[in-house]
Amino acid sequence: MKLPSFIRLPKSKKFNFDPRHYDPIRDDIEHRVSEINNNVKLKNKKYFDYKKKSEVISGSKLQLIIALLLSFFLFGWLYIGNKIFIFTTLIPLWYIFKKNRKS
Repeated sequence: MKLPSFIRLPKSKKFNFDPRHYDPIRDDIEHRVSEINNNVKLKNKKYFDYKKKSEVISGSKLQLIIALLLSFFLFGWLYIGNKIFIFTTLIPLWYIFKKNRKS
Protein backbone atom coordinates (compact mmCIF):
# COMPACT_ATOMS: atom_id res chain seq x y z
CA MET A 1 0.00 0.00 0.00
CA LYS A 2 1.44 3.36 -1.04
CA LEU A 3 1.56 6.13 1.57
CA PRO A 4 0.52 9.63 0.49
CA SER A 5 3.32 12.17 0.22
CA PHE A 6 3.88 15.81 -0.68
CA ILE A 7 6.83 14.97 -2.94
CA ARG A 8 6.22 13.90 -6.52
CA LEU A 9 8.89 11.80 -8.10
CA PRO A 10 9.47 12.10 -11.84
CA LYS A 11 8.17 9.25 -13.96
CA SER A 12 10.36 7.57 -16.53
CA LYS A 13 10.13 9.18 -19.94
CA LYS A 14 9.62 7.15 -23.09
CA PHE A 15 11.25 7.91 -26.38
CA ASN A 16 8.61 9.07 -28.81
CA PHE A 17 9.60 9.89 -32.38
CA ASP A 18 7.08 10.91 -35.01
CA PRO A 19 8.54 10.92 -38.50
CA ARG A 20 7.71 14.08 -40.46
CA HIS A 21 6.73 14.29 -44.07
CA TYR A 22 6.07 17.62 -45.78
CA ASP A 23 3.03 17.71 -48.02
CA PRO A 24 2.56 21.18 -49.57
CA ILE A 25 -1.04 20.52 -50.67
CA ARG A 26 -2.10 19.36 -47.21
CA ASP A 27 -0.25 22.28 -45.62
CA ASP A 28 -2.08 24.74 -47.91
CA ILE A 29 -5.46 23.17 -47.08
CA GLU A 30 -4.77 23.31 -43.31
CA HIS A 31 -3.68 26.93 -43.61
CA ARG A 32 -6.88 27.91 -45.47
CA VAL A 33 -9.10 26.02 -43.01
CA SER A 34 -7.41 27.69 -40.03
CA GLU A 35 -7.89 31.15 -41.62
CA ILE A 36 -11.59 30.42 -42.18
CA ASN A 37 -12.00 29.18 -38.59
CA ASN A 38 -10.27 32.29 -37.23
CA ASN A 39 -12.54 34.55 -39.28
CA VAL A 40 -15.64 32.70 -38.06
CA LYS A 41 -14.47 32.95 -34.44
CA LEU A 42 -13.89 36.69 -34.80
CA LYS A 43 -17.36 37.19 -36.23
CA ASN A 44 -18.97 35.08 -33.50
CA LYS A 45 -17.01 36.88 -30.81
CA LYS A 46 -18.81 40.11 -31.67
CA TYR A 47 -22.21 38.53 -31.09
CA PHE A 48 -21.47 36.28 -28.12
CA ASP A 49 -19.86 37.31 -24.85
CA TYR A 50 -17.49 34.60 -23.71
CA LYS A 51 -16.98 34.12 -19.98
CA LYS A 52 -13.43 34.07 -18.70
CA LYS A 53 -12.22 30.83 -17.25
CA SER A 54 -11.61 30.93 -13.55
CA GLU A 55 -8.06 30.41 -12.44
CA VAL A 56 -7.45 26.89 -11.23
CA ILE A 57 -4.92 26.24 -8.48
CA SER A 58 -2.36 23.69 -9.60
CA GLY A 59 -1.65 20.59 -7.55
CA SER A 60 1.76 21.74 -6.36
CA LYS A 61 0.39 25.09 -5.15
CA LEU A 62 -2.43 23.31 -3.35
CA GLN A 63 0.06 20.97 -1.64
CA LEU A 64 2.12 23.97 -0.56
CA ILE A 65 -0.94 25.73 0.89
CA ILE A 66 -1.99 22.60 2.79
CA ALA A 67 1.54 22.10 4.14
CA LEU A 68 1.71 25.74 5.31
CA LEU A 69 -1.69 25.50 7.02
CA LEU A 70 -0.77 22.26 8.77
CA SER A 71 2.56 23.68 9.93
CA PHE A 72 0.80 26.86 11.15
CA PHE A 73 -1.62 24.75 13.20
CA LEU A 74 1.17 22.54 14.55
CA PHE A 75 3.39 25.41 15.68
CA GLY A 76 0.40 27.35 17.00
CA TRP A 77 -0.70 24.33 18.99
CA LEU A 78 2.82 23.86 20.39
CA TYR A 79 3.20 27.50 21.44
CA ILE A 80 -0.36 28.55 22.35
CA GLY A 81 -2.13 25.25 22.96
CA ASN A 82 -5.73 24.47 22.13
CA LYS A 83 -6.55 28.21 21.94
CA ILE A 84 -5.12 28.29 18.40
CA PHE A 85 -8.16 26.37 17.15
CA ILE A 86 -10.50 28.87 18.83
CA PHE A 87 -8.59 31.81 17.32
CA THR A 88 -8.65 30.33 13.83
CA THR A 89 -12.44 30.03 13.97
CA LEU A 90 -13.11 33.39 15.64
CA ILE A 91 -10.91 35.57 13.42
CA PRO A 92 -12.67 34.66 10.12
CA LEU A 93 -16.08 35.00 11.81
CA TRP A 94 -15.08 38.44 13.14
CA TYR A 95 -13.89 39.49 9.68
CA ILE A 96 -17.17 38.34 8.05
CA PHE A 97 -19.21 40.13 10.74
CA LYS A 98 -17.20 43.34 10.26
CA LYS A 99 -17.58 43.15 6.48
CA ASN A 100 -21.36 42.59 6.68
CA ARG A 101 -21.78 45.38 9.23
CA LYS A 102 -20.32 47.99 6.83
CA SER A 103 -22.76 47.11 4.04
